[in-house]
Amino acid sequence: MAKQPKHPALTHCKVSKMSNPRAPWRVWFTTEQDGKPLRVFKSFADENKAWLFAEDKDREISNHGVRFGAITGEARRAFDYFRDESATLREIGADVPRFEDLVKTALLEIRTRHEQKTATEIPVAEGVALFLDYKKTRVGPRQFSNLSERLKRFAQDFGDRPFSAITAPQIEAWLGALRSRVNPRKLAQPPLLAPLSRNHYRVTLNAIFGYGAAPARAWCVRNPLADLEPEQVAASEPQAYSPEDARRIMQTALDFKPELVPALALGFFAGLRISEALALDLSALAPKSKEFRLAGGKTGPRVVPFLESCKAWFFALPRRDGPAFCQRKSFWNRGVKELFALAKVQQIDNGARHSFISYRCAEVRNTAQVADECGNSPGMVKAHYREIVTAAAAKKYFSIRPAVAAANVTSISKGRKSA
Repeated sequence: MAKQPKHPALTHCKVSKMSNPRAPWRVWFTTEQDGKPLRVFKSFADENKAWLFAEDKDREISNHGVRFGAITGEARRAFDYFRDESATLREIGADVPRFEDLVKTALLEIRTRHEQKTATEIPVAEGVALFLDYKKTRVGPRQFSNLSERLKRFAQDFGDRPFSAITAPQIEAWLGALRSRVNPRKLAQPPLLAPLSRNHYRVTLNAIFGYGAAPARAWCVRNPLADLEPEQVAASEPQAYSPEDARRIMQTALDFKPELVPALALGFFAGLRISEALALDLSALAPKSKEFRLAGGKTGPRVVPFLESCKAWFFALPRRDGPAFCQRKSFWNRGVKELFALAKVQQIDNGARHSFISYRCAEVRNTAQVADECGNSPGMVKAHYREIVTAAAAKKYFSIRPAVAAANVTSISKGRKSA
C-alpha cells in the first residue's frame, strides 16, 4: 500500500475532501471583505494542487495578515503604477507624497464633494415650489400662471429625482413626447405639442435650471438646457376671423351666452387681451366717450379706442358695472368652447385680438398707432398679429352690429365674481 504524503500543519487554512466528483478537494481560508473577516474556500480537482495552494496561502497570511489576501489586482496595479511613476517624478525633482497619503487625500476629496452635493441636492418637486415662490413677486400674473402650468407638468414626471441627475438628452426626450392637454376631437391620444409650444417649455426649464445652477444654490453642476437649442418654427401669416365669422360668433354669444359678450366685444372691437378683458371694470366705459384708459394692462397703462362697434354690443345688454366677466376663468374657457360649437366656427388662438389688430391696421393705415392702442411694438404686430386684409373688409368688420336684442337676457345691476 502506497504511503500517504506527509503534509505540513496549517495555521490559517484547512484542506478537506468533499463529495463533489469533479472538484472534491476544498481549501478553506479567511479573507476580508468591506472591513470584515470572511471565511471562503477554493475547490480543486487534484489533491496535490489543493495542498500547494493551502501552504502558499497559509504562509501568505502568516507573513502579511488576512488583509493581504483580500487586496485586489486593481489595487496592486495601482500601487505598481504609483511606484513606477513616482520614481520618474523624483528623478526630475518633484516632491511625491507617500502612496498612503495620496489615497487618503483623494478619498477625503471624494467624501467632501459627496457631502456638499448631498447638502444642496433637492428633488425637482421641491425646487419647482421654491422657484415659483421666488418668481411670485417678480413676474406678472399671466406669466406666473404660464410658469406654474409648465413647471408643475415637469414636476409630475421628474418630481422625486434630484436636479443634478437630470441630463440634456432626458429633457429633450421629455419635450419631444409632450402632448396637448386639449383634445376636442376626443382622439385616443391628443396631438403632440407644436415646436413653438415646446420652445416655450424649453425657455421655462432654462429659467429654473439656471436658477438652480447658480453658486448660491448649486442644485446642479451646470444648466443642462445650455446644450439645447430652440427648435426652428415655420413662419406663417397670423390668422383673423372673417367679418362673417366674427358676426356669427358675437350674435351667437348674444343669443345664447350673453355673459360672454362684454369680454368678447373688448377683444373683437377694442383689441384687449383675454386677461385684460376679463379683469376690466365696465364702469370705466363711458357711453359717450371715444376712448378709455386701461390701467392694468400686461404692458402697462394705455389708452384704448372705444369704437362704435364695441359700444353697440354693450348697449345690446342691460347696463351694468363690475368685471366684464363675473365668473371664474374656468367657466370662461368652458363657455367659449361651447360658444364656438354653437356658432360652428373654427376657433383661432387669440383670434379676437388678432382680428381687431388686422382690421384696425387696414382701417387707419398706421401700424405704430395700432401697436400703441394694443400695447405692443410695431414689429410684434407685423410678425405675430396682423393678417393682411383690405380696407373694404375692415369697413365690413367694424360695421358688425347685433341683429336684435337678446330676448333671454335678464337685467343685472351689479356684477360680482363668483366664489
